Amino acid sequence: MREKIKRYGIILLFMLMAILLGNNTVQAKSYQVKEMDIQATINEDGSVGIQQNITYQFKGSYHGIYINIPYQLQDLERDEIVKNEKIKDSLYNPTNVRVNSVALEKEETKKTFQQVEMAKNERKGVYTIMNQQGMQTIKVYEPSQDVTKTFKIDYTLENLGVKHNDIGELYYNFIGGAWEVEIEKLNIDIYLPKNKEPIQVWGHGPYNGKSKIINNTHANFYVKNVKPGQYVATRVLFDNANIPNATKLSNIEAKELIYKDENAIIENKEEKEAYTKKIIIFAICLLIYWIILMLLFEKDKKYKVANIEEEKLFAKYNPMMAGCIQGSRAILARDIIAVILGLISKKVVELEIKQSMGKENYVYIIRKNIEQEENMDEIEAYIYHWIFGNRQEVDLTKRLKELPKESKANVKFRELNKKVEKKLAQKGANQAKVPLIIRAFNVFLFILSVVVISKHIMFNGFNLYNTQKANEILTGVGIYLLFCIPLLIGLLYIPINLIIMIRHKINKTVQRITGQKVVTTTISLCVFFGIIIILTIAFFPVKYIVADEILICMATILILTDNLMLKNNAIMIEDFSKLNALKEKIENYSLMQDREVEQIILWDKYLSYAVSFGIAGKIMKKMKNLYIDDDLTTLLNNDLLTGFIQSDYDMFYRYASLDRRFIRSYKETTRNVFGGIISSTSALGGEGFSSGGSSSSGFSSGGGYSSRRRRRIFWTEEDILVVVEKVGGGGAF
Repeated sequence: MREKIKRYGIILLFMLMAILLGNNTVQAKSYQVKEMDIQATINEDGSVGIQQNITYQFKGSYHGIYINIPYQLQDLERDEIVKNEKIKDSLYNPTNVRVNSVALEKEETKKTFQQVEMAKNERKGVYTIMNQQGMQTIKVYEPSQDVTKTFKIDYTLENLGVKHNDIGELYYNFIGGAWEVEIEKLNIDIYLPKNKEPIQVWGHGPYNGKSKIINNTHANFYVKNVKPGQYVATRVLFDNANIPNATKLSNIEAKELIYKDENAIIENKEEKEAYTKKIIIFAICLLIYWIILMLLFEKDKKYKVANIEEEKLFAKYNPMMAGCIQGSRAILARDIIAVILGLISKKVVELEIKQSMGKENYVYIIRKNIEQEENMDEIEAYIYHWIFGNRQEVDLTKRLKELPKESKANVKFRELNKKVEKKLAQKGANQAKVPLIIRAFNVFLFILSVVVISKHIMFNGFNLYNTQKANEILTGVGIYLLFCIPLLIGLLYIPINLIIMIRHKINKTVQRITGQKVVTTTISLCVFFGIIIILTIAFFPVKYIVADEILICMATILILTDNLMLKNNAIMIEDFSKLNALKEKIENYSLMQDREVEQIILWDKYLSYAVSFGIAGKIMKKMKNLYIDDDLTTLLNNDLLTGFIQSDYDMFYRYASLDRRFIRSYKETTRNVFGGIISSTSALGGEGFSSGGSSSSGFSSGGGYSSRRRRRIFWTEEDILVVVEKVGGGGAF
């Protein structure tokens, strides 16, 4: 049953993640720009002829594509650095865009499209041109489904080349900053057919881009994986004799000004890269410093002990306390069962096994032995009264099922943990060792990290790639928050569960090494920041932002975990070593070196400590066939009880932990408050744009709008079309 639950849980998790990421195999539609090749030729009159080949890979059904060609230049990298007022941006804007032809390039599908005034989505073999908001939109009607096609757009940018007094210049943003799909390969070739003098070239945009001079007539720019929102601008200087008929004249000596501008951009880029590297190094130093603190102020030394003195250990520490010392941890749910077994061994609790006619062959009745109650310590007494309450006897299996489901189970568990911590502290365990001056220094490091990150962000600027794009994203988020709150609240259930699952899984794996408290806090922070970093990489893939997030993650872990670094005194360290030796003997079956198995009368006591040590599963297999004690053997052969023991009583966490109580409460609230709204919302199908080109901030091409059928709240098809057309860019429809 447990395996089925785990298996179904994993399947459900993957299904939810698939829905969250928008990868539903039935409804998902998407397109990719596999390759974009731009061939630009500078003409004698200053115009630039462009042949642009765009290879789309369609998944799903689309009516065609559209591209937007803006008239205005925007280069964020230059705008942030260059303060040159002699050369205006308007100098680099073309006065007109003339479309010469639109065609499909592959031989098997090669065809030319005809221009028409207007067309419906179902039409094919035509294209339309529309001027709006400072850009020209080319809409190509070509039905495509699950196929790869290459479109060739031939157009001319009129009056783009600038003729300065001393030099000729082409400066253009070929890929604007509003693309919503990644361009896997981008190639730009710029030609000056009659040029004889040396040329100079610069590229702006992604740091992985490469620009090179092929010869005096040919410059090349190549970039892989142009992320959504990025731009690619190019600048070429050449002999102005190549554009004798140009009408765009600056009437200034521009060469030295341009050199100064480009050098400033290069220096700024190098400073940004160096700053980001320093942030990463700082974060690594904090990680190393944190590890050193862990080794100095938490990890106890281990040493070999010659004599375990089992009886003294049993008398000094009940199974719960022994498990906390041996595992350097707080209490676990399995410790409750360990104490119950210990009380049975001490005869404080009497165990009676009765045959049953039900599903289980036996019923395990535990009964108070009032005469032996004085033999309990404070911890055992707390669990004793928790288990029995006002009853004289209980069915052990039923009580173990009921215990986690009680409303105050988590409160009692925390109270029990405090009692154990207090008891162990009295014996010299878990003493805070990090000096106050170091903790104050950690606070200083946290504040310093915040200051450094703030300066880093200010230095890089808040414009990740494109201001307009950022505004569009914020507007979209605001709209969806307003109209889709029920859906968003429901989706939050997925990442919350994911965080809890990962934290518990990792915590369970490493709790014996580093201690449960530190691990829980650290893993929670790592998972939280990890999700933020993944979302950043997915939607805003900016290296400096990721570096800042890593640094603040480490600074936060440092300041929140230094108070959890605890050590033990000398006596406790000795007992720690003895308990570890006891665990090793039980685990390796070495208790029987000098004695016959049947002569060992302490197996029930060993079992209780083995449960707390987390090795019960190993020794129970050995004990089942020993026939040491009839009652103990019968108990070990009960699948339900052994299931509780071997699973570390994880049923307790499923019902009683704060995480799970929060999840159930959250789920219940979501269902009650928003369930009716979500279920009553109509599924508004229709066709909407899926944007993928650039905005009016610079020349770009590609993209499209798609017909995706999905549930939408308070949206109509017309609303979506209006929004996308205002945004600009391109797409497939």
